[in-house]
Amino acid sequence: MDIDTLEGIRKCPLFEGLTDNEIIDLMHAIRYRVIRLYKGDFLFVTGEDCLHANILIEGEVVAYLESTSDRYIRMSTFHAGNMFAPAFLFARDRRYPVTVQATTNTRVLRILSADFERLLELDSRLAKNFAVILSNLIAGLTKKVGMLLLNVRDKIIFFLKEEQRRQKSNTIILPMSRQELADHFGIQKFSLQRALNELQESGVIRVDGKTIEILKL
Repeated sequence: MDIDTLEGIRKCPLFEGLTDNEIIDLMHAIRYRVIRLYKGDFLFVTGEDCLHANILIEGEVVAYLESTSDRYIRMSTFHAGNMFAPAFLFARDRRYPVTVQATTNTRVLRILSADFERLLELDSRLAKNFAVILSNLIAGLTKKVGMLLLNVRDKIIFFLKEEQRRQKSNTIILPMSRQELADHFGIQKFSLQRALNELQESGVIRVDGKTIEILKL
């Protein structure tokens, strides 16, 4: 295993609490491969069967839901260390509900489901960590579903509060473009811009490009 692959694996919460040597020994006990994606390549598409555990070890990808109006809702952005759709690995219906596409040159560690199951059996810490990953995923999806039911203004406020907590500052830097943020909310870009303008005019926020100062959320 090369050092870059090990570094990417080390970032995955599945291996939290394990030393480098323990990770190497465990990976030597199973079959895996590293695949390379280039910007614009698809890792998988909606409806495809989930046959592998996929761990991003380098680069960035996005997951999105496609709609009947030729638009899509951006669900998540993944970076090194993230797992993709782990809940579907052992599900009765294994078909992916989203499409995942690389936004940069990317490397992904792929482990067949049978080998991943063996990996969890080899070290109880991995099984515990996997349970935490699934629990956090459910909590995150619950928040996303709740946000999708909000109106545009409340979606923006919800998002800004989350970023305020994540960035630990009242002045936040948007982690994506306006178009990407609109896709994340499942709305048109002009609707997003109008709502931002209204929030700024009412003194709730101050907008300067990708920087938003939160005044009174």
